This record gives sequence, C-alpha cells and structure tokens, in this order.
Amino acid sequence: MAGKRVWAIGVAGFVLGAGAVFAVTSAASDGPGVTVQPESASDVPQTRQGLIAAWSDELKKAGKGKPEGWRELSTQEIRDRYISQVYANAPDAKDIDPGMAGRD
Repeated sequence: MAGKRVWAIGVAGFVLGAGAVFAVTSAASDGPGVTVQPESASDVPQTRQGLIAAWSDELKKAGKGKPEGWRELSTQEIRDRYISQVYANAPDAKDIDPGMAGRD
C-alpha cells in the first residue's frame, strides 16, 4: 500500500510539474515578437547596380562625377563611398534653420 501511495505522489508531482512548465513557457512565448525595421525608400540599395545608380545621383547633387577606375571598386567600396557622399551632401544646421543661434 505504501508503495502505491509513493508512486501516486510521484506521478501527481510529475504531472503538476509538467503542467507548470507548460504554463510558464506558454505565457513567456506570448510576449512581443522580434521587431523588424520596415524598409523605406531611404534605405541603402542592396544590389551593385542599385548602389551605382544611387551613388551617381549623390555625386550629381554635389556636382561631381565618378572617379577614374570606379569599375574596379568592390560592391562594399561603392557602398562606403555612396554613404560617405550622402553624409557629405547632407545640409548643415545653418542651412536648415538660418535664424537659429548655435553654439560654437
């Protein structure tokens, strides 16, 4: 009789433990999922052709042309030069709001 009681308590403990683990993992997985940044028109192009076109546009805004030997540049180098040119073409604070007094 004592052996059956021990087994019954063990089985009941296992079932309660398994139920508790299931409840905790279910509640934990109901949280917010991974957020993904939406793609927008201002994102950096992902293809070499897209990067070249975007880089050319930025160079035109600055009144420049592509440097000699640009075709030998790797895609990463073109991406770096494009991003650099975007920052170079960005307006200064005084251009955005000329009346704003800034710190020097």
